[in-house]
Amino acid sequence: MLKILITGASGFLGRNVTEYFSKKNDIYHVFYPSSKELDCLDQDVVKEYLMMHKFDLVFHFAVYGDGIDKTKDASKIVEYNLRIYFNFANNSHLYGKMFYTGSGAEYDKRFDICSVTEEEIGKTLPEDSYGFMKYIVGRDIEQRKNIYNLRLFGIFGKYEYWKTKFISNICCKQIKNIPLTIRQNVYFDYLWVDDFSRILETLISKELQFQTYNITSGERIDLIGLCKIVQKIHGEQSAILIGKEGLAKEYTASNQRLLQEVPETRITKIEDAIYHLYHWYQDHEQEIDRLPLLYQ
Repeated sequence: MLKILITGASGFLGRNVTEYFSKKNDIYHVFYPSSKELDCLDQDVVKEYLMMHKFDLVFHFAVYGDGIDKTKDASKIVEYNLRIYFNFANNSHLYGKMFYTGSGAEYDKRFDICSVTEEEIGKTLPEDSYGFMKYIVGRDIEQRKNIYNLRLFGIFGKYEYWKTKFISNICCKQIKNIPLTIRQNVYFDYLWVDDFSRILETLISKELQFQTYNITSGERIDLIGLCKIVQKIHGEQSAILIGKEGLAKEYTASNQRLLQEVPETRITKIEDAIYHLYHWYQDHEQEIDRLPLLYQ
């Protein structure tokens, strides 16, 4: 039985992955400590925890951010996230493999990011602090032997912050019969979180040739197209309101490295994934408050 540590298990990604692997308790023994049980910012605590449990795998999803939790100190985001990463990376001899979730922000978001490959990283440095932090971690991972950077672009699914995350937000608005709103149309590459969990399970059994993989669907779709999918699922043509004409900067990536190395990778059609998510929100409609959808 493989012993897995999942950090950040209360967040969107960590919660989904924890749920996925915990269901297979005949194969995996999953540890998902809270931040009180494992303070990822404390290097001594992290080292002691890793020494004690001797994990086969670490899924490192813990982040320090003020996006949802407004009590967090925004000035500490870069420093604390680097400390969280290096507290685990510097103890890489104490576990088998670690999988870290990088970001398309490692590329420079001042420019269009169009079907980028892993080899294109570093042509220009990210100007924003978050992107630069992810870039630093990504470059460090390239020098490691048992740490892997799973670079995400758009990822969606249940448990995400529906008040602001686009696909969940428009599902909730449609269910509540509120017009669908777009600040500005843009092309993204969205991956369903269920597919991410399945891909992750496949990767842990492979002898990987690279340290970094773009984990994407490989398909570009614009926000208007996503709204039309939700409208079709709902069966009514709600209004789509667009704040600014034209297209914002594209944010898509190539997944050819992943597909060449893991040809059995299966990506769910975006229409089918949104169908499942929409009906999940229908089943949880009582938890959706109209006010944030109207005035967020």
